[in-house]
Amino acid sequence: MRHLFVINPKAFFIKGHVEEICREIRDFFAAFPHVKYDIHITRWKRDAVGFTHRYVSGADRIVRVYAVGGMGTLFEVINGVAALPNVQVACWPFGVDNTFLNYFGKDKIEYFRSLKNLVFSGVSAFDLIKCGNNYGICAGYMGVEAIVSRQGDNIIENVDFLPGWLAGTGGIYIALAFYYGIKRKTVQLYRVMIDGVSLQGIYRSILIANEPFLSNETIPAVEARPDDGLLDVYLIRQAPNIKMPALILDYTRGRYDKWPCHISHYRAKTVSVSTDYMMNVCVDGEHFYDTAVEYEVIPRAVEFVCPGDINRETASGSTLSGAPLESL
Repeated sequence: MRHLFVINPKAFFIKGHVEEICREIRDFFAAFPHVKYDIHITRWKRDAVGFTHRYVSGADRIVRVYAVGGMGTLFEVINGVAALPNVQVACWPFGVDNTFLNYFGKDKIEYFRSLKNLVFSGVSAFDLIKCGNNYGICAGYMGVEAIVSRQGDNIIENVDFLPGWLAGTGGIYIALAFYYGIKRKTVQLYRVMIDGVSLQGIYRSILIANEPFLSNETIPAVEARPDDGLLDVYLIRQAPNIKMPALILDYTRGRYDKWPCHISHYRAKTVSVSTDYMMNVCVDGEHFYDTAVEYEVIPRAVEFVCPGDINRETASGSTLSGAPLESL
């Protein structure tokens, strides 16, 4: 097995500490001189997509790729290796948002911060969301939620003095959700097809989820599981302004069933959405624009490193293939 560390120098908790992280990696593997590893520091946005694809494609053995950064770094790594057979993906979290890792339990996040855990542990197979040429492991969304994600990301990226605790709590995104929640111009007509069934309507937001969390502090898709071969789809309609704050609060806490007239939940393998106007579309925090998008679940598409006994506790139907480092 080879090990590739992809470091995003612009990740929130990496800025100014790249050399320290590289030193920690080198010091760790100094005890295992027979193990091959490489470090790649990304140079621009989506640099990791092409680099990881070329690296893994040219390898003659399994490669364990470590996304060292936030969810954006994990997105790039997954999109670089999603269609390749000889790869495992690990996440060493240094961003403000640990969306996918929250699925395993917030008390388990520290497991992923240990380099020793990541190197020695086994993997579980998880589904991916395919959206056009992009792959996500968490969710795809459009409408108000995509706008809120984009604006919140801009604030975090461009305000250098923003405290880490404030960025990490999700308070910025929740405040923006309340602000945009009462702006009627964010509502529009969407032509939605869920497994071939038309659900055209005027919606505020559309969420296609592979796991429960939308951010560290929002858990709208409480039924979603990344290993069940299905996508959980939530269609959110506008409510009267006086009710919107309560609807948003319930929705972000997974209590959508309190609003049956305004929020509908479906499960599906494929979802297509189109509009007459340009949509702000987001997949795992990465933004793009289009008038039509298609989502498809790709079952068990990525082998993801689950430190310790996390996979046994949480990932139903997981496949464990861990081995001591010396035998890799």
